[in-house]
Amino acid sequence: MSPSKVSSISWDSFHNTVDGQPRNSKSKHRGVNPATGEELWEVPIGTQQDIDDAVKAAQKAFETWSETPLEKRKETLTKFRDHYMTFADELIDLMCQETGKPRQFAEFEVKGASMFFDHHLNLNIPEERDEDDEKVMLTRYTPLGVVGAICPWNFPIILSLGKVIPALLTGNTIIVKPSPYTPYTTLKIVEIAQEILAPGILQAVGGDDKLGPMLTTHPGIAKISFTGSIATGKKVMAAAASTLKRVTLELGGNDASIVLPDVDIKKIAPELVMGAFQNSGQVCVATKRIYIHEDIYDEMLKEMVEFTKSIKTGDPSSGALLGPIQNKMQYEKVKTFFEDSKSQGYKFAVGEPEVSKSKGFFVQPTIIDNPPNDSRIIQEEPFGPIVPTQPWSDEEEVIKRANNTNAGLGACVWGKDIERAERIGKRLQAGSVFVNSWEKPTPQAFFGGHKESGIGGEWGKEGLKAYCNAHVLHTYKSK
Repeated sequence: MSPSKVSSISWDSFHNTVDGQPRNSKSKHRGVNPATGEELWEVPIGTQQDIDDAVKAAQKAFETWSETPLEKRKETLTKFRDHYMTFADELIDLMCQETGKPRQFAEFEVKGASMFFDHHLNLNIPEERDEDDEKVMLTRYTPLGVVGAICPWNFPIILSLGKVIPALLTGNTIIVKPSPYTPYTTLKIVEIAQEILAPGILQAVGGDDKLGPMLTTHPGIAKISFTGSIATGKKVMAAAASTLKRVTLELGGNDASIVLPDVDIKKIAPELVMGAFQNSGQVCVATKRIYIHEDIYDEMLKEMVEFTKSIKTGDPSSGALLGPIQNKMQYEKVKTFFEDSKSQGYKFAVGEPEVSKSKGFFVQPTIIDNPPNDSRIIQEEPFGPIVPTQPWSDEEEVIKRANNTNAGLGACVWGKDIERAERIGKRLQAGSVFVNSWEKPTPQAFFGGHKESGIGGEWGKEGLKAYCNAHVLHTYKSK
């Protein structure tokens, strides 16, 4: 089918997609626009029967899709990409409503998904050939089967297509479960994809908290790719163990930024702030702790405070840099970090101890000046726009401080002395370390966490293997 718009796409009704067909249910729920607190459209709550039917359809589609030549799969994904991009404006509008993101950042996410397509379309599935006097060993990577993708609410398009694209490229079929907080863009993208893909290759079943366990325990699903909290990730891993499913878990972080004394303070201060407050702090690899050398601590903090004061928070139409917290549950959690910091008497360098009430879930960006190491704001991930700063003087000590966490997703080092910055960066216990940049994951690089920040990873050349089994052919030479 030509990648042009089709009249059947409606932007005020939403459904699950099973075996290429719309699927509704008796039970419904609604998302909430976090900028206004108003309820959005009804979406169906998937059932066990929906999951069973989707798995059956995916298994059937896998028989053909997995045997489709790689170049043909790439051609199909190219058509999917082009078709998806024709709906960019509608998806941007929809994302603003379901996430509350400022429009420029919603546009960046919607259009940025094309980078994930383009990167993967340039990859080939690796093969490795080893030979000795006796035999040839050919290692191929073959698709697993049906993948279940459990996706989060902070980046609903990037983090769903970031699973869909490599899964399909490698020959798997996939069932996507969007977050019940942000179901709309994902459900619509899967609906759009049905104009290009054969039934059963890509399906979507949204619902409530009961739906995830239906995927993780289903014997017909070969792999679960999950992005979310550490606590839920542990439950996913435990549930998947019953059928020895493959799992990829991308979980929470407590990212440290270490600032060396030689940095350009006025240049780096806004970067540190954006690393902490991008997407209102609702980023797994957002900076959660900032360690600034004592020689520049006061001046750097002053510059960070001034920049933070200039940040506008508001709804998507207001031209704001930051939007609201996406949902009430997370909003209430973030407020507890303000309450704890206030009750403990910590210094608010910028921001108010009380989160002001509004019709939406808005939180002003806040910096806590030098709380103790055992404070909750240091030890835990707020997943909101509040960040602590601390001074440091000894390099060995600050590395230990940065690594003193059960998380290990991302980290940053800032300094003009690149050799020193890289030396420190190599010692930080995190899956992705950024030198002279805040955390900016890219589809070109493998992304995964150390310690309790996850198992395995995705993206980059190595990320394709996360959706494959290694298959080794041992051919012995003729006698």
